[in-house]
Formats: sequence, structure tokens, C-alpha cells
Amino acid sequence: MKVGIIGAGRIGKVHAKNISMFVPEMEIKTIADPFMNEQTEAFAKSCGIPNTTKDANDILNDPEIDAVLICSSTDTHSKYIIEAAHAGKNIFCEKPIDYDLEKVHAAINAAKEAG
Repeated sequence: MKVGIIGAGRIGKVHAKNISMFVPEMEIKTIADPFMNEQTEAFAKSCGIPNTTKDANDILNDPEIDAVLICSSTDTHSKYIIEAAHAGKNIFCEKPIDYDLEKVHAAINAAKEAG
């Protein structure tokens, strides 16, 4: 299964390292972060991640990517859940989904509607 990771901060790096070391069934194709820099790119390469980007849409629009790990800041979680659901991706999201209960319900409903 090919996955993309949105968010290359602390928790994104934890998931990237764990997947690359312990989950051979998964291939991380791309990691995205708006603050992508040379250090994060080097980290990605050390985990065997071939692609880095500042734009999460590169992951969401990639038909080869089956699942998305949303590891960005909490204020972006519901937005990315909705976009990933519309893109037909399987979704893993760090907690909390959002601070706003209406956004939480919108994200859950988008995932339910997408199946």
C-alpha cells in the first residue's frame, strides 16, 4: 500500500520512521509540509521516502497513493480529512480531529459518505 503523510513535524516524523522501519507492507511515497526544508528533506530520504513537497495536494491528487496520514497541525485536520475523503483516500488522522465540533462532524460525515 502506498501512503502519503501530510505534516512533517514531530508526529509526522514519528509515523514516517515507524512505518519505514516496521511496516514493510506500506511504502511512503510522499511527505508534505508547507515548511519543508533541507533538514526535513534529508530526514525523508533517510526513511526511504522518495518525494517531498510543500503542497498536500500533491498527495491528495496522486492516484497511486491509497492512504493519507494526517499529521499536520490540529487546525488543518478537518480540512484534510474532507479533502482526502473526496479524493477517495483511506484516512488516518492524529487526534484531535478539530477544536470545533461542527468541523469534527463535517469531517466524519465526509468520510462516511466516501465510504
